Amino acid sequence: MNEPIRFRLQTLSPIHLGCDEVYEPMGFVVDEKANQLIAFNPLDFVKTLSVGDKQAFLEICRKGTISSILEVYLFMRRKRCNGKVMEVCPGFIENYRKTLSIPLHDSRRIQQELSTFAIARTAFNPSDERPYIPGSAIKGALRTAYLNSCAAAQQISTPGGKSPARDLEAKLLDAYTIETDPFRLLKVSDFRPVGEVRTGIFYAINQKKKPSKFEARGPHQILEVIESGSLFEGTISVAEPEDGAHIKKPLTLEAVIMSARSFYSQEMARECEDLAGIGVNFSCSTKVDNGFILRLGRHSGAECVTIEGHRTIKIMQARGEPPRFEKHATTLWLAADFPKPLSNTGLKPFGWGAVDILSPEMMVECNTKEQNYQLKQRAPARKQFGAEDGSVEESMKSEAEKLPSGSSSLEKAAAREVWPEAILSWSPGNQILTASFGGKKAICKGKALVPEVFHERLFGKKKVVTAKVEVIPLGNSFNIIRVEADK
Repeated sequence: MNEPIRFRLQTLSPIHLGCDEVYEPMGFVVDEKANQLIAFNPLDFVKTLSVGDKQAFLEICRKGTISSILEVYLFMRRKRCNGKVMEVCPGFIENYRKTLSIPLHDSRRIQQELSTFAIARTAFNPSDERPYIPGSAIKGALRTAYLNSCAAAQQISTPGGKSPARDLEAKLLDAYTIETDPFRLLKVSDFRPVGEVRTGIFYAINQKKKPSKFEARGPHQILEVIESGSLFEGTISVAEPEDGAHIKKPLTLEAVIMSARSFYSQEMARECEDLAGIGVNFSCSTKVDNGFILRLGRHSGAECVTIEGHRTIKIMQARGEPPRFEKHATTLWLAADFPKPLSNTGLKPFGWGAVDILSPEMMVECNTKEQNYQLKQRAPARKQFGAEDGSVEESMKSEAEKLPSGSSSLEKAAAREVWPEAILSWSPGNQILTASFGGKKAICKGKALVPEVFHERLFGKKKVVTAKVEVIPLGNSFNIIRVEADK
C-alpha cells in the first residue's frame, strides 16, 4: 500500500454532517443574554439539583404529556450547568422565548412549535464532544468529482431502468461488483479537529435561485454547524490492487485530486453566480496550492452530488401537482440567523472546504494550535496545582517543575512520551527532523536537538539513525522535544 499522505482541511462555509442525533430538551439550557446554548449530560444536571428541585423535576417528568416537555424547558430555564458551549443565532433566541411563552393548556400549539424546534447535531467524537469530518464523507465527495471527470471524458448515454445512478457509475468505472470497484482502494481516514473548532446553531432555509413572489417550499431546519475557518487533519491514500483484483481502471491519488480540483472549483464558481443573483456575497477566490476544493455534508446542493450531463433533479411543484425533473436545482439551502430573514446579505452556503497536502510548515502550525487547545482544556485543573488565576502555563507550574529543565512552558505542561528506539531522518530541503516509532511520527524544525554524535551520519550522509526520543502528543501527531543517543 502507498504511504498515506497527510492533509489539512479548512472549512470555508458552515458544514453540517448528520449523525442521527439531536440536542434533547433535557440536555441543554439557553443563556439568553449571552446568546449561547450549553449542552450537557442530563445525569450531570440532575446531580446539581437540590433535594427539593429533584423532586419537582421528577414530578414533571412523570407526567409524560406534550405540555410536560414545555414544563421541562421552563424548569431548566432557571438553572445553570457546565457543558459544551455553542453560539446561537438571534432567531433561535426569539424562537426559544416564543416557545416558552405558549400557555401550558395549548397542547396543539406546543406540539407544532416543538416539532420544528429539534436541533440536529453534527458528527462528533463521544469521548471529548469535539466535531470531526468522517472519512466516508470526504471519500464520497471525491468519488462524485472523479465520476464527473470520467463522464466528461466518455460519451455514455444515461441508463434507464430501476437503478440508473448505480448503473451509470458502473459504466463509468467499468466496475460492476464491489470487488472490481477501484474506489475500494481509496483509503480516507476521519479528519480530526486541530485546535479549537467552534460550532454554532443556525437555521437552514430554502431560497429560490431566481427571485419570485412565491417563496421556496420546504420548512426551515435548525442545525449545529462547524463554523468557517475550522481546521481538521487526516490522511488519504490509494492502495495497490492485489493480484487477481480485476480492477480495469485503477485509481491514482493524483487523478483523484485533479478531478476534485476541477469539478468543485467549477461548481463553486457556478454557485457564486447563483448567490450573487439573490444578493448573497460569497467569495469563490480560494486558492489551494497542493490540494483541492470540495463540498460535503447536508445541503451541499444537488449539482455537487450528481453527475453533469446525466442529472435528473426532482423539482417539487405546487401542492397537488406532480414534480418535474430538471438538469439543475432551482433553489439553494443557506445558513441563516433567522427562519425568515429580511434580506439575503447575511446568508451563507453550506458545505465548502479547502483541502491541502500538509506541508512541514503546516504540520508545525497545526501541532502548535492543537497543543494550545489541549493546554486550555487542562486549565480547570489549575486549582489542584495551587494556581487560582493567571495563564495556562502558570496554572501548570507545579506539574512542570517535576519535569527536567530546558523545556519550554508549553512542553512542560503537556503529557510526554518516550520512544526508546525511534528512527530519525532528516529532510535538508525544509529542515525538518522526523522520528518514527511504532507506527507513529513526530517532527521538529532544525538541527538544535540532535546530539553531535549523529551529525555526520544524519546530516552528512543523509542516513537514518536510531535514538531515544522524547515527544509531546498533539492530537493526531507529535512534536520532538528531546533526542538522546542510545547507550
